[in-house]
Amino acid sequence: MEDEVVDSLKKFGLSEKEALAYVTILRNGATTIRVVSEETDISKSYAYDIVGSLEDRDLIDIDDHVQPTQLRAIPPSDGIENLVSQLHTVETQLEELFDSESYEQQKFSIIKSRRTIVTHLNELIDSAESEIVLALPASVLHRVEDALKTAQERGVFCMLLVTEYDGETPIDGSVANIVQTWSAPAPVTLTTDRTDGIVSSADAILNSNSDEYAIYHAEEHIVSSLFDSFIANYWPMGEQIHVGPRGPVPKTYASFRHAVFDATLHLQDGNVVTAEMELRPTQSERPFETTTGTIVDVKQSIVRPFTNEFPTQESFVVETDDERFTVGGSKAFLEDFEAQRVSFQQLADSNVN
Repeated sequence: MEDEVVDSLKKFGLSEKEALAYVTILRNGATTIRVVSEETDISKSYAYDIVGSLEDRDLIDIDDHVQPTQLRAIPPSDGIENLVSQLHTVETQLEELFDSESYEQQKFSIIKSRRTIVTHLNELIDSAESEIVLALPASVLHRVEDALKTAQERGVFCMLLVTEYDGETPIDGSVANIVQTWSAPAPVTLTTDRTDGIVSSADAILNSNSDEYAIYHAEEHIVSSLFDSFIANYWPMGEQIHVGPRGPVPKTYASFRHAVFDATLHLQDGNVVTAEMELRPTQSERPFETTTGTIVDVKQSIVRPFTNEFPTQESFVVETDDERFTVGGSKAFLEDFEAQRVSFQQLADSNVN
C-alpha cells in the first residue's frame, strides 16, 4: 500500500525521497529527522532539505523549539488540499505565460519544400550549443558547410555522415569533429543538443519537384530515437575519412558524447585521463556528487575501431582508489552512474610505471 501511496504522491510533483519521508512522518506521528533518515535510507543532511521542502508544501509542521526537532504531519485532507491549491495557482500563472498558438509548431512541424528544409537545417545548426549529428547527401553538403564550420568554431561537437558519396570529391575536415562517407543513400537526419531533430528522405532535399517532406521534432524522446536509429543503422556503414584533434586538457564538456570522443582519442594515443565528474547512481533521484577518477577504458561507436557492446553504448570505465565503475551520460540506465558534468583535469602516459 505504501508503494502505491508513494507513486501517487510523485504524480503531485513530490520526488521519491520526499514522498517516502512524508509517508514516514504520517506513519510515525510526531517524529524526528533521525527517524526519517533511518527509515528512508537517506543521509541526515539530505533529510533536513527534504523535510524543509515538505514544510514549504504545507504538508508537515516543524517544531524546532524542542530538542530534538519534532516533525508532525498536517492532517492528510488538509495537506492534499494545500497541494491542489498550489497546483491551481501554478496552473493559472503558467496559462498566462503559455503561447498555445506556437506550441504545436514548436514541438512538431512538416517542412514541405527543399529550400525550406535547407533553411531549417541551417537554423538548427546555427542554434546548436553542444552537439550536432548530421547525415545528408554529398551534393547538398555545400548548403550547410558554412553553418557547420561556424559551429566548430563555437566548440560544438559534430558527427557528420556524408551519403551518396562518389569517393572522389574532397570534404573539408573543418566542418566536423569526425566525418564518415557512404556511397549508398540514407535518410537526411539532423539532431542538435539532444533536443531538436529533422528527418526526411534524401529525395526531399535532392529534388525540387519531390512531393516528399521533412519532419521537425522538438520532443526529446523522439530526437533520442532519431539518434539511436542513426548510430545503430547508418553510422556503422560509413568509412571514416576524418577525425579532428582531441580537445585540450583541462576541459569541461557540454556534451557527454564529445567527452567520449576525446577520451577515446586520448586512450588511442596511450594516455589516461583524470576526470572530475558530477555523478549519481542511474535510475535514481539522489543528488549529484563530485567524483574524481581515472578513465581507463571507453565503450563507444563514434570513432573506429568501435568498442561498444551494444549499438548506442557510450560510456567510460573509471577507476578510483576504492573501486572501478561505469559512467554514462544523462539518463543512462545500464551503467553504474549517470554524469551531469564531466571535466578532464590532467593526462598521464599509460606507459609510465
